[in-house]
Amino acid sequence: MTNNINFTSAYNPNLEAWGASETFDPVKMNTMFSQVLGNIASVQSSVPGNIIDVRNFAPGDGSNQSAQIKAFFDSAQEGDILLFTPGHYKVVKSGWFYTFNGKSVTIRAHPGAILEVSDQGLRFENSNHIEVSGLTLRRTTQAGWAKGRTGIYVENSSNVILQNNDISKFTDGIGVNGSSSQENPSRNVIIRNNKLHHLGEEPIAVRTNLAFVMISQNDCYRYLGDGILIKATWNVFITNNYLHTPVLSSDSDYATFTAGQEGTNVPKVGGGITCNNEGGETGARSMHIHDNSVIGTAFGVGLIGFQGAFVTSNFFNNIRNSSVISVSFLPSQFNPNDVSNHIFVIQGNYIDTISRSSSPTSAIEARTNNGVEGMDIGIISDNIIIPNGNHWGIIADGNIIIKGNYIAKAGIAMDLSNGVVAANNIIQPGFVTTNPDRMVSLNHNVTFTDNSISGKGTSLKIRGSNNVVTGNRMKYDGNWWAVHFDNANHVVENNIIKDNVLLVSATATGRYLYGSSPFSNGKNVVIDIVKDNNGFVYQLVNDLVLSGPNSTRWRVSVDAHGNIKGTKI
Repeated sequence: MTNNINFTSAYNPNLEAWGASETFDPVKMNTMFSQVLGNIASVQSSVPGNIIDVRNFAPGDGSNQSAQIKAFFDSAQEGDILLFTPGHYKVVKSGWFYTFNGKSVTIRAHPGAILEVSDQGLRFENSNHIEVSGLTLRRTTQAGWAKGRTGIYVENSSNVILQNNDISKFTDGIGVNGSSSQENPSRNVIIRNNKLHHLGEEPIAVRTNLAFVMISQNDCYRYLGDGILIKATWNVFITNNYLHTPVLSSDSDYATFTAGQEGTNVPKVGGGITCNNEGGETGARSMHIHDNSVIGTAFGVGLIGFQGAFVTSNFFNNIRNSSVISVSFLPSQFNPNDVSNHIFVIQGNYIDTISRSSSPTSAIEARTNNGVEGMDIGIISDNIIIPNGNHWGIIADGNIIIKGNYIAKAGIAMDLSNGVVAANNIIQPGFVTTNPDRMVSLNHNVTFTDNSISGKGTSLKIRGSNNVVTGNRMKYDGNWWAVHFDNANHVVENNIIKDNVLLVSATATGRYLYGSSPFSNGKNVVIDIVKDNNGFVYQLVNDLVLSGPNSTRWRVSVDAHGNIKGTKI
């Protein structure tokens, strides 16, 4: 039997993929979803079979029915439908209870049908069609973290649909591994509308040489690992899933989920959606993470080592341990081969509350590098970010466009470096502390234009060189410099700051002019409009000669205390 459907198979192979420059398109996604379903249906309809009722083999009374259920599975011929009618079917066996190898398999269950296994669940290998629908599958006792007990496991198989199942008490709920060949990957996998809970690790884990994978409308809760884990998968769509109420280290049954293990590698709380390469896999390609709700988890979305990632229109609330959305290329245990990131879009997400209290983290953190293909670029746009705590809104480093975001109640709204272009963002007052920090940090080679900033923290802190700051509107209500050239351990020169409007609130008590000093005078260009807290309007100029009354000439500059000085020449 052919294990995989290749690109020359008779079924419709013309599944469209998104180009790297495109944004999320729900119509196109639905078209692809329909095509995947059509491909599965065409394969299923080509292999007609009989319906076999489990009640012809087992009583479904909760007793040990291992031999009867094995006989039930053994009876299936190619294309048959194995039907679980209502009842409690219990089996006792170490390892996998049953492995289907090399045949088309369909398992369906009516409401009220429960299959209980003592160790591992069902394994499927080398198949051209697999369906498991409506089955309640549970382990007799709770499996702990890193104990390798899986509910449904699929390997080297195509045209797979796992839907409407309730799976609990395993390590992983659903695990799917693809083929051994990148050139001929397994394909057409749908995991949808499952309830996956009370798990020592991942509700859903998808790995290795898979193409066209749809993970949709799953309800995942009470788990300790990542919520949805993706590795080496191409054209994967993670949509409309609900990840919530993970296992916490403070839970009374936490030791049960860890299997009594302790140490730095044991999670303290279940996570969100992850793409990584910790096993040395090739990078995932063309990932679409759209319209998911992720609540109370360790992190929201973590991406590392990929080509093409779209994180759009998701809702994140009460994220506990680390960045809500993170894009990183740094070498680590999760990316041992230092696989580069290429092209990402983070758009239209709503991030509400980061609950970590020990130290600041960020709502969105993204870094690019100069990968061998020379096309690293990211876009962070149109997100609503309200950390409600002393955390960063956006940290960005590299060739990243940041536009149209709304950030409020953050410790520091933005920290930008090395090629970032930030435009048309709205930054509202930050998280109120006794000593508010800066609103925005600019390090090196940043373009910051047409943004609006309000708050008590220093509006702009310049900690590097070659930044261009133009056309911004700043309303300052603090007790320090509104814009500060921070020369402590930083080289601050060749910055151009012009055509901005700085309005200083009547309640502001600090120095509202730019934090210029003898170390930066003459090394940066500053030409802006300032309205001070007395209502006077100045044109603030850093060391510029102007003509005065009666043909006099004045040198206008800013002294070390941030005060305007005029010297007649």
